[in-house]
Amino acid sequence: MTGSSGLLLLVLLGLLVWLWQNSLQVREMAIRAARETCQQQQLQLLDGSVALARLKPERLANGRLSLRRTFLFSYSEDGMERRTGFVILSGNHVEQVGL
Repeated sequence: MTGSSGLLLLVLLGLLVWLWQNSLQVREMAIRAARETCQQQQLQLLDGSVALARLKPERLANGRLSLRRTFLFSYSEDGMERRTGFVILSGNHVEQVGL
């Protein structure tokens, strides 16, 4: 392994660690947004979790690259019927929550 390929491997590993940590942070933001929306609408957030449904790169208005993530979550009005909602995050900002 040459020095440049070792450096490239180290950079890629660092990028993967950053992406993993950022994904955990954004996932927590999505859970918080889903929980707050359910509380405001007097609904139950089922499972207390979200699931990543879509991940795609996007270019922001300022020209920077970012990730657009869509998370799905389950909620219920009465605890019996399960429905699906979504949270869309652009970068580290909640863009939309839908029920």
